[in-house]
Amino acid sequence: MTDLTVIQCHFVRGVLNHRLRFGKPDKTVKLDKYRKLACFKPEETLGYIRWRANEYGTQDWRFFIFKTQTTGLLTRVPGVTPAVKVLAAFHGTQAVKRALSAFDDVEKSSPEPIETLPDAYWVSFQNDISARQTLSGVLPHSSHVEARHAI
Repeated sequence: MTDLTVIQCHFVRGVLNHRLRFGKPDKTVKLDKYRKLACFKPEETLGYIRWRANEYGTQDWRFFIFKTQTTGLLTRVPGVTPAVKVLAAFHGTQAVKRALSAFDDVEKSSPEPIETLPDAYWVSFQNDISARQTLSGVLPHSSHVEARHAI
């Protein structure tokens, strides 16, 4: 049995968009013009967006930040096989818009690659967004960066 985590990416204009927001796959398998599979080794952190709409507008919008692993407390995420460790999850249009806006700010201000931020940071990130804190409350604190370089 392989330890790879497989993410389904699927795009149909105006109907659905399941894609990676960040994370570099170890392998990508193109199925057809609209679909591909992204394969990740264990212990990788990545962002995954699932969006679906119909003639009435957005029906489902989710943003997940998770870590690929094979042991511990794991959660099933649609489009992901096998289960993963969810570090942050946002559901609904307003929550996802707030999370993506804050995420863009984190990405711009972080001196190191976004994939290397500690797991605890993403849990704190979700709590801050869910509590509707200001963006200054979700930017990477220097203590996270200093702690990473001290190890």
